[in-house]
Amino acid sequence: MENNLVAQSNALVLAAYAMSTKEKQLLFSCISHIDSRPDAVQITKQTKFTVTVEQIMEVFYHDGKKQNIYRDLETAADSLFDREVTIQLDGNKRLRTRFVSGVLFDTDNNLITVTFAEDILPYLTQLKANFTKYRLIEIAELSSTHAIRLYELIVCWIGQYQYSKTLDLEDFKYIMGVSGKYKQFGQLRERVIDKALEEINANTEYKITVDYRKVRQSFVSLTLKFHKKSLARLENKDGSLSNDKIDAIVRTEQFVADYNNYRRLSHNAKMNTDDFRREMKDYLITYPEDFTKRPLEDYLKSPSKK
Repeated sequence: MENNLVAQSNALVLAAYAMSTKEKQLLFSCISHIDSRPDAVQITKQTKFTVTVEQIMEVFYHDGKKQNIYRDLETAADSLFDREVTIQLDGNKRLRTRFVSGVLFDTDNNLITVTFAEDILPYLTQLKANFTKYRLIEIAELSSTHAIRLYELIVCWIGQYQYSKTLDLEDFKYIMGVSGKYKQFGQLRERVIDKALEEINANTEYKITVDYRKVRQSFVSLTLKFHKKSLARLENKDGSLSNDKIDAIVRTEQFVADYNNYRRLSHNAKMNTDDFRREMKDYLITYPEDFTKRPLEDYLKSPSKK
């Protein structure tokens, strides 16, 4: 189960909802059973997904008794059944729905079986484009629901080739599912932002930094900057990624020679220098594990290609 993908439409990732850590573990475990590819067998409102205590233990528990874990699952399933989600649609429309339409409790066999709500299925199945995916194991060490939520958003934004995001604090609270809470900025920062960043930076492959904007005496917005830790050699002193260094790397003759036939490049990028540089900057940040022919900092020592 640790290799199973959690795939969701970006519209669902960016939707507004509140959920505990245990609920998310149960929900995402069920989603990880879905084959979301366009040519996969169709999922309907009658399709059921079963999660066992053993599966949950394998990913999310390092110790604990089966009885206690099933109790956690029961509690999470009860709450999940009542959870609502609001999805922003095109044309200034909003969809208000639920994640699941039914939950079957099997105490004797330590099983929870979930049926997804009909309205939510298009955001989990037959996904062709504009979706976010990650593996369950990537969130296994995140104990904070806010850390899991922010991790999803980071993966979504990077998938859209965005490496920083500026949000008004109220918009941030909305997307994090804490609208109406934490009236004091200090509480929001301590209980949501700092905790989420600490967990993600310590337990995932991503590095996040944050800056705040203040007007008069009040904080009004924040800017998140994020990248994979494998790019740490290209960080500024504040921990953010240096766009100048990346831009310099993709302009060097050696980098062009090494990666002019990079498998992800579009036809235009193979023919046009500007397109090559633009695409390779994005790919370098998104897939740094692909660029191993030589240490990245070595490119900064080689001549630039005009």
